[in-house]
Amino acid sequence: MKTTTRKGLQERQDTPLVLTASEELLNSMSLKTNSNVNSPIENSKPLPHLGSGYNLRKESRLSAKHPVFVLGTDGHPLTPTTSARAKKLLKQKQAKPVWNKFGKMGLQMLVTTRKETPKTALGVDFGTKFEGYSLISGRENTLNVMWKLPDKKKIVKKLEERRILRRARRFRNCRRRECRFDNRERKGFIAPSQMVIVNSRLKAINEFFGCYPIDAVALEDVRFNHSKKRYGKNFSTVEVGKQKIKDWISKRAYLHLFSGYDTEDCRERYGYSKSGDKSSETFNSHCSDALALAVEISSQQHIEPGDFIVADDTYMPVRRRLHDTEFAKGGIRDKYSTGNFRGIRKGTMCNFGQVCGGIKENIVRTYDWNSKRLSKSYNSLMWLSHNFKCREVSVNSPHG
Repeated sequence: MKTTTRKGLQERQDTPLVLTASEELLNSMSLKTNSNVNSPIENSKPLPHLGSGYNLRKESRLSAKHPVFVLGTDGHPLTPTTSARAKKLLKQKQAKPVWNKFGKMGLQMLVTTRKETPKTALGVDFGTKFEGYSLISGRENTLNVMWKLPDKKKIVKKLEERRILRRARRFRNCRRRECRFDNRERKGFIAPSQMVIVNSRLKAINEFFGCYPIDAVALEDVRFNHSKKRYGKNFSTVEVGKQKIKDWISKRAYLHLFSGYDTEDCRERYGYSKSGDKSSETFNSHCSDALALAVEISSQQHIEPGDFIVADDTYMPVRRRLHDTEFAKGGIRDKYSTGNFRGIRKGTMCNFGQVCGGIKENIVRTYDWNSKRLSKSYNSLMWLSHNFKCREVSVNSPHG
């Protein structure tokens, strides 16, 4: 890994972007059929995603003057703009509205414009269950995100159950794959449970790179001395996962690594407080460290916190189990789950919450914004979205 300094800055490479609208129209004509529900039809009824349920805004105060991200005609991120300027561009039909997966509205230009961008830095504070991300564009803190990682204990439990069922299958007199004993020796192997965490982190970082012209990333690198600890080999796949993230960032921006005591020093120097409760959905729980790191590689002056969003990535869709524990009559086992219900992928957001399955042909099961399980009629779905499950909280509110 090649560390970088502020003196050796080079030109940032362009990052590809896949536009994702905050609302995907549900075909009202397909509610009685099994057709693809994600395809827009003229008679479909749209519904905004941000102002519903889990994304209700609670007395938030916007400190940033340029909260609207902007994409060029080619999809590459440009300088963020003000809300007033965004309204004018939309009215003059020089831009069209787009949304990112955090539920934030932005613009994509329909005409060519200047491509000069301010210095944009992203601060990242990794954690075991909760993480913090803070973005600075120029001298403004545009966005702060508290990211909830998937529950690793549940993932390990599922993998253990899958392994037991797979091993039980090998004792049966049926067609099977031979056991492999050398599939852990290959270079760059990473444990499946750790790969889920790595993919979740890359999912959040990729969304920032797709909307903002990031040219520098500050990352708190928690290191472990493997040579002094005999149990260090148990952390080998963690190091592989960290290296994957570092390599991904280094191809797109300049990576600055900080240790834990460096983060604490930056936080105290720039006047940000730290909360002792890491699970609290507040700015000071994780985003204060991320903002301090971003300030260190950008303006090096205290910046007031901007919008604060809590993004939940803990939901893991239930997939088809390889083999049931009970013998099926005739040797034919029923499907446990295919990962979707009538063409709707599990984990998709709708007007009732997050889709987690369905019953029969017309009942869809969802988790609402408070993670309570509900059963609703399939015909009552008004919109679908693949956004993250987010909640916007004020930095000055009791919850923020």
